[in-house]
Amino acid sequence: MFRTCVIGCALAGALAFTIGCNGTKDTKPATSKDESLKSYETQLAGFDKQVDELKAKADKATGDEKAKLEAKWKEAAAKREAAKKKLDELKKAAADKWDAVEKEAKAAFEDVTKAVKE
Repeated sequence: MFRTCVIGCALAGALAFTIGCNGTKDTKPATSKDESLKSYETQLAGFDKQVDELKAKADKATGDEKAKLEAKWKEAAAKREAAKKKLDELKKAAADKWDAVEKEAKAAFEDVTKAVKE
């Protein structure tokens, strides 16, 4: 009787472990998607600050330097808006489209990074 109980418990434990592993596998990608979205939102907030700093520098500058900084600011602001649109698309993307849209969003965010640093 005792052996039957031990074997039954062992089988139940193995079954629970197998089912539990399959359940956690499905939730992991959602967490990484949430983390990715949060990361992009944080980057976007940083870009806002950098674009505002460029605008402030352009406002204070004079002559040729002012024209260069204004052009740089306009380019950075436009690329920031493009990145925002890609982030919005990423938030709405279906699971089967996620990788492709994320690749586009990543490229857009890299463009903004280059625009505010140059």
